[in-house]
Amino acid sequence: MPCFCEIPASAARNRFQVGAIPILPPIPLSLKLAAALPALDPENRLDLQIAATLDPMVMPNLDIGGGGLANIAMMLSLMTGTFALDDLPQLELQMQQAGESITRNVWPRLGWLTQLKIQPLIAYSIVARLVIDLREMGLDPFHAMEPPPTPYFDSFSLALTRPQFRMAQLMGGLPQILAMNAAFDLPPLGEPGSISGLQNRLHGLATLTPPSLIIPMPLLQKLAMVLEALATIEEAFGPDGFSPNTLSRIQAMLRLWASFKMGLPLGALTLANKLAMLPTFEDLKLGESAASSTALAGLASFSPPRLAIAPFLNVALALHGSLQMALDMEPFDMCSLCPC
Repeated sequence: MPCFCEIPASAARNRFQVGAIPILPPIPLSLKLAAALPALDPENRLDLQIAATLDPMVMPNLDIGGGGLANIAMMLSLMTGTFALDDLPQLELQMQQAGESITRNVWPRLGWLTQLKIQPLIAYSIVARLVIDLREMGLDPFHAMEPPPTPYFDSFSLALTRPQFRMAQLMGGLPQILAMNAAFDLPPLGEPGSISGLQNRLHGLATLTPPSLIIPMPLLQKLAMVLEALATIEEAFGPDGFSPNTLSRIQAMLRLWASFKMGLPLGALTLANKLAMLPTFEDLKLGESAASSTALAGLASFSPPRLAIAPFLNVALALHGSLQMALDMEPFDMCSLCPC
């Protein structure tokens, strides 16, 4: 049942003891480059793997609906198992339930978090994420005596052309597009009736109206971002992430890394950011296989309808994901324990 119950909302309120949001110095380039080393290693370079295997013969025009269908597919994949995609009256009731519980349970307990200054908080969470990534590499950034050794790099240029880069991104989303028919309990794409069935289901979703919320949507989006940032900070620094002692250690760590020289050009970080935008190699191969089949033939001219419920569902899913990340607890389906 997609109802934000009182139990997880109260747990989140009690979990985070937020002091003043620190204004940290700029993140040293060496810290960012050190965390990016695994992706930049030539043995792991995703763009090199893709360039070596991408078959240009299975690269049709996949920019379906200007990418709109891929966005819908991603949203629907997140909804599966939570919202009733194949039952419009039930879906409408579930959205109403989710909206009412946001107003009744989530906002009164967590709405105050939207008063926090988001930019310094996000900056702090980026430092936290870098610390987590470095620890996963076996490096403690607080006690480093020198930066990690860098492998030999031939080039920091992306190995994919711009069309190949875009095609790789699109292909990575194809498995979700193919899964839409399964979510709607329709024949697989490519079989008789699959395209018309998908079109009818999406047009049915387009007739639905989202529930009215007294809380502006941007504030709910900000709340989801704040919860995710706080969860990341706590994962990196524990429950005392805003204590003077912790903040003093972090500032000392940033000063330490500002003194390190990595011996890598700024282009290495640009490359790392581009590599992070690529799909996994496994998703790409699945998409490449799908693109070479007849399953997508009927989607070449398919234009998905605009879904008025999409903004609400995206916010509800973002809140669900951030609460789950912050609590390690399912925000929905707690109704047997919830006094509301």
